[in-house]
Amino acid sequence: MADYKHGAYGLIQTAGSRVADDSQSVIVYVGTAPVQSLDNFSGSVNKPIVVHNMAEARKYFGYSDDWAKYTLCEAMHVHFELKGVGALVLINVLDPGTHRASEKTTLSATPSNGVVIVSEAEEAILSSVTVKSGNTSKVKGIDYSLTYDGRKRQIIIRELTSGALGSTALTIEYYAVTPEAVTSTTVIGTTDGYGTNTGLYAIKDVYQLTGCVPAYLGAPGWSSIPAVHTAMYQISQKVNGHWDAYMFADLPLMNGNTALTLASAASFKEGNGYNNGNETVFFPMVEGTDGKNYHLSVLAAANFLELLLEYDGIPYHTSSNTECSIIKNLHLGAGTVIADDEMINNALNKNGIASAAYVGGRWAIWGAHSADYNPNNGDTVNVSETNRMMLYYVSNDFQHRRMADVDRPMTANDLRTIAAEEQARLDALMKIGALTYGEVSLNAELMDRADIMNGDFSFSFQVTTTPLAKSLTAVVNWTEQGFVTYYESFVN
Repeated sequence: MADYKHGAYGLIQTAGSRVADDSQSVIVYVGTAPVQSLDNFSGSVNKPIVVHNMAEARKYFGYSDDWAKYTLCEAMHVHFELKGVGALVLINVLDPGTHRASEKTTLSATPSNGVVIVSEAEEAILSSVTVKSGNTSKVKGIDYSLTYDGRKRQIIIRELTSGALGSTALTIEYYAVTPEAVTSTTVIGTTDGYGTNTGLYAIKDVYQLTGCVPAYLGAPGWSSIPAVHTAMYQISQKVNGHWDAYMFADLPLMNGNTALTLASAASFKEGNGYNNGNETVFFPMVEGTDGKNYHLSVLAAANFLELLLEYDGIPYHTSSNTECSIIKNLHLGAGTVIADDEMINNALNKNGIASAAYVGGRWAIWGAHSADYNPNNGDTVNVSETNRMMLYYVSNDFQHRRMADVDRPMTANDLRTIAAEEQARLDALMKIGALTYGEVSLNAELMDRADIMNGDFSFSFQVTTTPLAKSLTAVVNWTEQGFVTYYESFVN
């Protein structure tokens, strides 16, 4: 018996038919954020939230420069402060209700002009703060207000009426969050199969809660852990039974106690499953001109999103060879390394690993292959990440748009109309150069009379993506023809 279907679906095949195109696609990041700094963090744990700018990101997730503890903040900084591009969907897995110290932190402070400042309080769970004068509890909202200054990492307690906090020492208590308690198991998360999802599985909630298609996935600081990466790959396959997702992932700097190098990265990649067709894998990290270390997956994703905004959300331009001015040098576990593009090409790119290189007088993202590319497995699809991205783009949007046609009477003329409308969309993609070929037809080969009676209709999309210029070669030949011209200039 055929699989039960009710809705609009897409099927990706690299050799043969294809279906549809992307719509309202976003980059989804999963990781940790300092939500303990919020008045109420409950709505910002294991829940996809769309943020369009840094103000929204701070509102829903807080912000910290400690990216090792709070991994989503790197994505916020790169996309919103360095590049000014959005929107993003962020999923925070740090839960201050669970990931916190067992005992409260207690300190004493005396108000000055009605204000108490608690310094070095980034880990304080703001909603757990209590203030006492002796045995008397002060009441938030009546006696005092409570705010957190993320830039100074301070909690500010300010009396609401003159003298409400008194002039003697106060006892201040709070629970401290423990970001180190978040593990790869937390990030992977769980699902009960009936709508309760945590961690990476919360990607299943993106479309329902935000209306956005989870077309691109990232988890900086976590995707370099093989178990997390494997879960990302598994969850990226037909999200909600519909959406094809492409991943931006990083290789780790360390393999246990051994530092990965340009020479050993390819072996680690193949041995640990970083070789899927729906991902671009990056190595190493980079040192920024601002002194921070960045994951290349985030820098590349931000440049890619900038291209999506420029080209109407159509992913036919790769972020490879796009300028990345924040880069100062490559960064490995032991420090920086000086590597030219020939080294990057031979050690990384030809093995399906993207990186960064100083080319054309500036630093740029360098490498456009999907991760399943290697010297023995190169083909016309994985030679460029944009090939699969375009296939996914076509498939995802067909499903998003055509859901409105489900459960309606479908006449023969309706079928012809759908095919004509989809053909017009492919024609438009060919006109702008996103495809070199596109043809849509009702797929009679996949349908029999029983399918039609059951209301299951299939359209065949035959598409060819536009190839990227992988290399340009100038063949310069010596000729003596110039001497003839040179000589004739004297005798004439």
